[in-house]
Amino acid sequence: MDQKSKNGQEKRPDNDRLVLEMADIISILGDDYRNIYCVDRETYNIEIYRYENDTVGVREVLKENRPYNRAIQMYIEENVFKDDKEKMKVAMDLDNVCSRLQQVPHFSVHYRVKRNSEILFYRMKCARIRSADSLQKIIFAFACEDADVRWNRLGTELQSGALSRKRKILIAEDNALNLEMLCALLKDEYEIITANNGKIALEVLEDHYKDLSLILLDIQMPVLDGFEVLKKVREDAMLSSVPIIVLTTSDGIHTELASLDLGAADFIAKPYNADLIRRRIRNIIGLKESSLTLAALEHDALTGFYTEQAFFHYAKQLMAGRPDKKMHLLVAKIKDFKLINSIYGAKRADELLLYLTAIYSERLKNGLIARTGNSSFAFLFYDGNELDYRTVTDTIHYVIENTPIPGIKVKYGIYEDIDKHFSISTICDYALMAAETVMDNYDCDLAYYTKEIAQKQIYNQMIENSFEDALHNEEFIVYYQPKVDIITEKVLGADALVRWKKRDGSVISPGDFIPVYEKDGLIEKLDEYVFEQVCRLQKSKKDIGKALLPISVNLSRSSILQEGVAERYIEIAKKNEVPFSCVPLELTESVAVYSDKISKTIDQLIKAGFKLQVDDFGSGYSSLAILNQLPFSTLKIDKSLINHVCEEKGRTLVEQVILLSKVLKMQVVAEGVETKEQLEELRNLQCDEIQGFYFARPMPEKEFIEYIESLGT
Repeated sequence: MDQKSKNGQEKRPDNDRLVLEMADIISILGDDYRNIYCVDRETYNIEIYRYENDTVGVREVLKENRPYNRAIQMYIEENVFKDDKEKMKVAMDLDNVCSRLQQVPHFSVHYRVKRNSEILFYRMKCARIRSADSLQKIIFAFACEDADVRWNRLGTELQSGALSRKRKILIAEDNALNLEMLCALLKDEYEIITANNGKIALEVLEDHYKDLSLILLDIQMPVLDGFEVLKKVREDAMLSSVPIIVLTTSDGIHTELASLDLGAADFIAKPYNADLIRRRIRNIIGLKESSLTLAALEHDALTGFYTEQAFFHYAKQLMAGRPDKKMHLLVAKIKDFKLINSIYGAKRADELLLYLTAIYSERLKNGLIARTGNSSFAFLFYDGNELDYRTVTDTIHYVIENTPIPGIKVKYGIYEDIDKHFSISTICDYALMAAETVMDNYDCDLAYYTKEIAQKQIYNQMIENSFEDALHNEEFIVYYQPKVDIITEKVLGADALVRWKKRDGSVISPGDFIPVYEKDGLIEKLDEYVFEQVCRLQKSKKDIGKALLPISVNLSRSSILQEGVAERYIEIAKKNEVPFSCVPLELTESVAVYSDKISKTIDQLIKAGFKLQVDDFGSGYSSLAILNQLPFSTLKIDKSLINHVCEEKGRTLVEQVILLSKVLKMQVVAEGVETKEQLEELRNLQCDEIQGFYFARPMPEKEFIEYIESLGT
């Protein structure tokens, strides 16, 4: 399998803008939504972007006509709790969804799922891509809302300091008589703050959310009604930490359902029942106090910096309060933090975090600071001035020079003069994207966010998220490029390469998807898939009595390092009754670094009968040591060297590689041969085989079989 587009570029999708907009929405949704889909309004086709629950049955209907209808029908019938089925049928009807999205950019629906006799609470979020006028693509995201909110005695004891004083509650009610009655009923047990309209209630909440235990919210109020208050509260992680009980009329079933959909904890119908009010308030406050305290929500236990949620809350307030001021966001991410943890232990890893905390606290004072995730920090500079580049670079250098763990790397990404139309989580994501571009760069630790970086990173994320579906839908196609004897020009074998052709006909270049899958570990599945396809082809030829040509398959560095890879490949070859010598394995020269770690795997493969080939020799990591360390039978000279074989220096270099290979009794294959002049030079240098466009391009299986049969091979 090739790891780059060696001979020209394949067509890349031209929908970068749409990809960016879709990815923005998916990024904002975060990790809580375990299943995310995109539905086309006209075709009812479904694209899967995150799929962590195989029981929902979406994959099974992708090839049907208008798959959305069938998927929804199956999902509701087999998963949704009986009392919510009708509600979900109405809520998920695509015409109804589109109608609502014409009015609002997104909305949520809460419902229940029954699995294994257990009832779980779920939410579905629908969001449009682009404006209401051009509504074509719709995001559907699903999340389980269940958390352990049962009464926790230990939690209650830990809150004993709070229990010794009156809890503070906010009553938002515009009817003076009702407000007076509620105050009289609750004043002995609670400290009460009042508001007579939704706008005042929201202002009080923003000022006192740390101290409030509960809100009693009337739906029918002037200025801002209760629904608008619920919507605004729900958009803010800190404000939504305060539970809300909605006050409704006795016949307000629709109001109650809508309130619960918007995040209300409970509701109380008018006219009020004193005992019911007291019990419901006690229960809701009890549930809140048994969960994490607000201090734990707001400050990281180790560093003392803000948590991510608190950072987002305060950053959002700063951005809203200073719309005309310049702000800059910086993220810092420790490279290979998991590896540091495993090598040095959790204690040393914590010491590293505290070391960074001390430096950042001292040197990056004029900003909002948070610890985000296990190994990252975020800084929002909000003073309206230009970014103090010198302070940032001095801090970066100081961290490196005084680190308590030698060799650690911290990478930084900056989003300068942030666009406040984006959410703060998206802004952080963009700065992190910039940091990721220098994560493997040893000469640079800092990068600035650009739209080009964002598009590339989001494009990569879409590639990653699409992997399982592409594999399931057989969108990955194995191509075969013949290897030709340089003297007789007969086909001696082939190289298996992978291409990705999506169901819509667009093609993703190997240069785009291979690096992504190498980075996230998915390349191991792809390698094995290609190997299985090649073994299947060889078996089909063997079954009809055709002679087998060796077809080499790439085994990436990530795959060769995996435990049990030799056993799996041996089993696949045996299952297909394919001689091991007919499926040689290609390894890149970079595996020389890991020769000790992979020696056992290599021994197993060689003893089974596999032949090993060095792929892409001369492509940038060349080490003669690999030829001594590992038992290769073939060396493939990379196209980057062959490109210059007709030049004096290039010819000398290729000649020496061939001579060395001959001394070591290795076959030599030249990759990327495109011209007659290159062919003649390689003949003169006594190269054994060539592979390249001069004789044949990579071709799909059927075309490859026809090609070799036409040559009588």
